[in-house]
Amino acid sequence: MQHIAIIDMGTNTFNLLIAEKGKDGKPNFIYSKELPVEIGKGGIHKGHITDEATERAVNALHLHNKTIAEHNIKDVYAFATSAVRDAGNQKEFSEKVKKEAGIDIHILSGEDEAKWIYEGVKHASVLGEHVSLIMDIGGGSTEFIITNSDTVFWKKSYPLGVTRLYEMFNQSDRLMENQREVGKYIADMIVELIEAAKEHSPVELIGSSGSFESFAQIILSRTGGEPNPQNGYDFSMEEFDKLYSELMKSTLEERLQIQGLISMRAPMFAYSGLLTKSVLIRLGIKKMKLSHYALKEGIAGHLLEKA
Repeated sequence: MQHIAIIDMGTNTFNLLIAEKGKDGKPNFIYSKELPVEIGKGGIHKGHITDEATERAVNALHLHNKTIAEHNIKDVYAFATSAVRDAGNQKEFSEKVKKEAGIDIHILSGEDEAKWIYEGVKHASVLGEHVSLIMDIGGGSTEFIITNSDTVFWKKSYPLGVTRLYEMFNQSDRLMENQREVGKYIADMIVELIEAAKEHSPVELIGSSGSFESFAQIILSRTGGEPNPQNGYDFSMEEFDKLYSELMKSTLEERLQIQGLISMRAPMFAYSGLLTKSVLIRLGIKKMKLSHYALKEGIAGHLLEKA
């Protein structure tokens, strides 16, 4: 196996990653495509994947299959995360995907998800000897890993994805109107994370996944510059705090006008801001950076290294 296609069937997006094994044995990531699917929409808080979401999933997989064929890739590994693993109808969903798109789905546990996120972030060369907190915000879950470049000290997956929060608490257009209630819910959920942070004292937050990419793109659109294509971006905390305050007050219509924010993320994006800010405050972290690599890169690297 010199090339592999990875399909990350996330709660909001289905991401295709094509990777090859480099001469040094390390993975080279040569193609990436993100498609909006929202398989958690309308059902994630009920533990159910709707018929409409299943149809969107199958259509997206047909598109990814076409790209895979164009690249003449034979080895394909597809995996699903929170929305599928928590769904009461996951068997029916998996069988329909297999029948209509020819895709076998590997359903990851939260523990495995956190493990492969760590491996992906390692490929981005953003970890050092100091202790960091990796945070990966998904639609159905958010993963936390306390680590340095050599050792994972603690990791956990929480059902704190932004789609899940949005469907639980979306009582008003402006999040600030129920910000206290959502913030308390988040704080009550991450008690174990707070205790682990007291023990291991992470000095920075490393954000992977789409929410942190969006934070970076929005801030860069306002301040200029470009993130490093591999190692990511060091956030200005002053700029992040400005963005956070703006998100708490914003309506959906206003979020749709934010330069650098893709429209699919706009309904739920204030929850990404509140979740991140809650963690920074509770853990007393004052530095934040972006890793472009996360879950799918971790799995691709592992499979290629085994080959």
